[in-house]
Amino acid sequence: MEPSLKIRPMEASDLEAAMEIDALCLTVPWTAGIWRTELESPLGLHLVAEEEGWILGQIGVKSILDELHITTIAIRPEHRRAGVARTLFEAVLDEFPKAREVYLEVRPSNEGARNFYSSLGFRETGRRPRYYGDEDAILMTSSLRR
Repeated sequence: MEPSLKIRPMEASDLEAAMEIDALCLTVPWTAGIWRTELESPLGLHLVAEEEGWILGQIGVKSILDELHITTIAIRPEHRRAGVARTLFEAVLDEFPKAREVYLEVRPSNEGARNFYSSLGFRETGRRPRYYGDEDAILMTSSLRR
């Protein structure tokens, strides 16, 4: 993990950085409109990982009953493999202690992300045809034992 990493709720003023990270990491980044809608959702929580005022990554989750759906997670490429994503994931779980199951979608071609999610205890549980338009999504699920 980065030495002085701070995890905090995403604010509207973080949108520019979030969109920049998305553009670096995702084939089809979210638009400003999607980000605003997500930040306003009463079911959602978005956290950022910040170091010395610099946003290194973000995670978004929707909570419904005892299930969590990771809607987005992205880390600046130069800060990957340093524990930032794992720290963000753990911070989300801390915010939802009653959660029993977490799921997310990932591109089959994103082997690095799939390996990372597997290391967190996720397993492949299904497919969503043409989810990304140009590619299916693999549905991955993790049952939490607390």
